[in-house]
Formats: sequence, C-alpha cells, structure tokens
Amino acid sequence: MSIADEIAAIREAIASGAKKIRTKTNGVEREVEYPSFDDLRKRLDYLEGLNAGTGRSRVSLASFSKGR
Repeated sequence: MSIADEIAAIREAIASGAKKIRTKTNGVEREVEYPSFDDLRKRLDYLEGLNAGTGRSRVSLASFSKGR
C-alpha cells in the first residue's frame, strides 16, 4: 500500500466516523484501530507531510551579478 492509499483510507474512515482502517499490501490484510480521532488525524497529518516531500525535488537556485 502506498502512502497515498493509506491517506485515502484514513480520510474515508474520518468521513464515515470510523476509527478503524483496513489496508492490504502484497496480499496481506492489516487492520488498525486508532484509540481516538485525534490519533487518526495525527497519523493523517504525518502521512500528508511525508507525501508532500515526494514527487518534486526541492532545489533553490541563486543568481548573482557584479552590477555594471
């Protein structure tokens, strides 16, 4: 399961009022029940932070000149 898949599962759980999510990776099912919606939200925030760092390189370029 990818990070995006887990994010989608957590969002769906929150929207439906559930604290339990079920995921499947390489044919293995996993079920996790979070103690509170706050814990579920913290996991979502963490995964979204990880997901935000993927896909694009974060490079800054600076340009300097001697002012002629």
